[in-house]
Amino acid sequence: MMRWTGLALAVTLIVTISGMAQDAVVTNPYYPLKKDNEWSYAVQGGPVKVKVVGTEKIKDTNCYKLETSVGGKPSSSETVGVTKEGVQRFVVNGITADTPILFLKADAKKGDTWTVDTKVSGQTVKGTFKVDEAKVKVKDKEYETLYVKTEDMEIGSTKTSVEYWFAKDVGIVKLKFSLGTQEATLELESFTAGK
Repeated sequence: MMRWTGLALAVTLIVTISGMAQDAVVTNPYYPLKKDNEWSYAVQGGPVKVKVVGTEKIKDTNCYKLETSVGGKPSSSETVGVTKEGVQRFVVNGITADTPILFLKADAKKGDTWTVDTKVSGQTVKGTFKVDEAKVKVKDKEYETLYVKTEDMEIGSTKTSVEYWFAKDVGIVKLKFSLGTQEATLELESFTAGK
């Protein structure tokens, strides 16, 4: 009887440890995701805040739900996960992408490129991302960043370009995009880490 009890205990421990390993959260130092992390950005038209409001598991990936507020009012949401491929958007405003949208490759370095080709609510989302390194001054602080850019992104029939400046242990310190006739530049005012 002791032998079976010992065997059952061993099996339980192995299953528990295996489950814990599968649930381990993958991280990326250039896009720190943690509950209650909050980024405040200055942009023409009023302040923008992005906050990690919760977690969600999508397939086998532990993801984070981010909510963007403009002028204090929620305006959009996304669900982002960090996988072995990198940082990916799984859901945009409640709509799941056919395949996640990779916007920061794992272990990205100068010269890296990758393509995105998926659909969100039947609309094609495709383009090529390129990585460089850049120093960028935001407010009174200078950051060493991974500079990620796509100039040929298509969202449906609309051409767009996006530029991200990712700083280690902070995340996006600057974001510039053009979508059709709309253009905007967001610059980090503050980053508050969740507890």
